[in-house]
Amino acid sequence: MLALTFLKGFDFVLNEKITIKEIAKYAGVSTQTVSRVVNDSPNVKKETKDKILKYIEELGYKPNFYAKALVNKKNKNILILLKRKVGHKATIWTNTLISEIVLQNTDKNISIFVEQYYTDEDLKKSIVNTSGTFIDGVIIFYEEENDKRIDILEKLNIPYVIFGKSYDSNRIYVSNEDYNSGVKVSQYLFSKNIERIDILSADPTPMNEERIRGFVETYKKYNRDLDKLKIVRKLNTSEDIRKIISNSIDDLPQCFFINGDEKAIIAIKVLSEYGIKVPEDVSVVGFDNLPISGYTIPGLTTISMNYKELSKKILEKIISLLDGKIVKSEEIESKLIIRESVKG
Repeated sequence: MLALTFLKGFDFVLNEKITIKEIAKYAGVSTQTVSRVVNDSPNVKKETKDKILKYIEELGYKPNFYAKALVNKKNKNILILLKRKVGHKATIWTNTLISEIVLQNTDKNISIFVEQYYTDEDLKKSIVNTSGTFIDGVIIFYEEENDKRIDILEKLNIPYVIFGKSYDSNRIYVSNEDYNSGVKVSQYLFSKNIERIDILSADPTPMNEERIRGFVETYKKYNRDLDKLKIVRKLNTSEDIRKIISNSIDDLPQCFFINGDEKAIIAIKVLSEYGIKVPEDVSVVGFDNLPISGYTIPGLTTISMNYKELSKKILEKIISLLDGKIVKSEEIESKLIIRESVKG
């Protein structure tokens, strides 16, 4: 059982969870002042030092080596925090974007760390949850509804930026222009007399749903038959794609639009195993424009995210938040890359 500590004027606290920020709150001083006391700095008044040491003892705070990072706030630590699904392997586009974020960082006083986890139980062991004083800002990948990462960050008052459109419009995010991406693909397919389209998407996140909305609104705008647009969600793994393509062999659409180039490439392979040719028998369009997508047979028509601009804006916004500046969410324009996987 955890020991409970009672302080006059405060609710009880669990001493296992005590951080420098909580010590600072109870003592009525800054975290930097607490850090100086922890590191035995002489630049603290004796009266203030004694008060902080009293709270440290009463609350059972256990200093760790991360606390030293607070002594010099010129150095800032940014954590890229990803949540994965069990059985969901790392994707190339994620690695590409993270690599670009790291490359964009030219400030020697800023360090970038990457951490991934799978379950909420894993999150309890995360750097941000166990050593919050070490992390100054966080970049969130794969936001969920009621995301526990955000609960932790807001409780610890750690600034964060989300990649991809957020569930909450009040949160700062940087996203691909997903709605217009759906519009671009559907308009292009209409120009090729392709209307019967199957959209194969992953979980219904704001990012994925915006792409679908782009298709739906374009069908309406051009008075096309929405019954010809089929939407299948929650296809998160390679095996999910294999199954859905196999089940579609006897009733193929004119085109598969697949949310992710890796999955689109798998779809082309599965189709070829059944003797179905792309694009002669069915067209395929992906999303991401991975480096390999131009070398598949046939070359994959796809939406290209602007990785450099996305990474630049993500980094700019989290640094601005760390500097106390006001920032706004932003969406970055995408580009349709036309190759050979669409008929005509």
